[in-house]
Amino acid sequence: MKNISFDKKILYIGDKKVVFEDEIYQVRIEDDKIYVLLDIKPKEKLTYDDCHNVFCYSGDGQKIWQIGVRPKGSPTVYTMINFDDKYLYANDFMGRRYYVDKNTGEIQGMMIAK
Repeated sequence: MKNISFDKKILYIGDKKVVFEDEIYQVRIEDDKIYVLLDIKPKEKLTYDDCHNVFCYSGDGQKIWQIGVRPKGSPTVYTMINFDDKYLYANDFMGRRYYVDKNTGEIQGMMIAK
């Protein structure tokens, strides 16, 4: 995979730049996928993109997906991402951990994180 780094609102994938509206908080890399969590600052009203602040990019800088709609729970900002062999995990501000399909971004389940 190409050299990957980020600075504030820019994700660098080799010589390609991906620019976001918000600052990048966390980047996780697995095989040919780059998972990005944006740092959404507190504001009076959250938009759809604010509450779906997890993205997946390919090694050549193409957006594969933005995290899907939650099947349960009110929308809020995601605060952490991680993964294992099967799922990407996205924790939100309310302490809920969502299991996310790594290929589609669709949420497969949820549990309360402790």
